[in-house]
Amino acid sequence: MRRFIITSDKFSGSAELVFNTQGLLLMIDARKATMDADTMQKFKRAAPVTIDQISTAFTQGTTVIEQDFEISLDDFKREYPYSRNYHLLTKRWEKMNKSEQVEAYFSAIEYRKYCNRNDWYKAKIADSWLANKEFKNDWRKM
Repeated sequence: MRRFIITSDKFSGSAELVFNTQGLLLMIDARKATMDADTMQKFKRAAPVTIDQISTAFTQGTTVIEQDFEISLDDFKREYPYSRNYHLLTKRWEKMNKSEQVEAYFSAIEYRKYCNRNDWYKAKIADSWLANKEFKNDWRKM
């Protein structure tokens, strides 16, 4: 996944675009930006659907900077729905590359929602969930 921070003279603060590993727009986050409704509509229309259009998507006066995700093990633990045997996670987390950590973090959010929707299902221990690469599943469709 790739993350881009957008600043502009048309609004204060910054907005964020997140693209998935296939290069498709995954999320627009404007929580740190102050925009009126008209500016927000223009921003959403300008946001590219694919990552290869990012360089031509925005007009002059707008700056686009790619930034890495900073996901810590504590961030992951906060989102994961089952807090047992966390002592096993440190070594596994350190062995994962940064993109897998980001993917696991966002997947843990969806996994929590899945567990809440299916109260009959007992969440797995996080270490085995990561070891089996279950963060690769699309928990929204299950």
